[in-house]
Amino acid sequence: MIAARSKGPFVREYVFNAAKDELTRDLPAIDLVHLARQSDGDAALESELLAMFDAQAAKLVARLNLPEVGPQAKADIAHRLKGSALALGAWRVAEAATAAETHFARNVAGEAPAGDPMQELQAAVNEARASIARLIA
Repeated sequence: MIAARSKGPFVREYVFNAAKDELTRDLPAIDLVHLARQSDGDAALESELLAMFDAQAAKLVARLNLPEVGPQAKADIAHRLKGSALALGAWRVAEAATAAETHFARNVAGEAPAGDPMQELQAAVNEARASIARLIA
C-alpha cells in the first residue's frame, strides 16, 4: 500500500508499504518529487539515476524470465528491483516486484503460489521505462 501524506499545500509524500493497494494506480510512473528529494534537486544526478534504473530494470526483468533461474534467485532479483524502484519513486514497479518476490519466496518454501506475477511486473517496468525515456530524451 502507498499512502499519501500532505506535506504542505503543493507537496505530497508517498509512503510505500508491502500490502497491495489501488492507490498506486493514481500515482505517476516515476514520482518526481521523491526523485528530487533523493537527488537533493540535482538535475544531472536525477538523469543519471533514471538512466541507471532504466538499464537495471530491463536487465533484472530479463533475468527473471530465464527458465534456468531458480525461485530463490528470482526472489533475490525481485527484491533488488523493489529496492531500486523504492529509491527512485517507481511505486508501481516496487509494488509489482514485492508481489513477485513473495511469489518466488513461497515457491522456495515449497508452497504452490497461484498466478504469475511477471505480467504485472513487466507492465509496471514498461510503464516506468517509457516515462524515463520521455524524461531524459
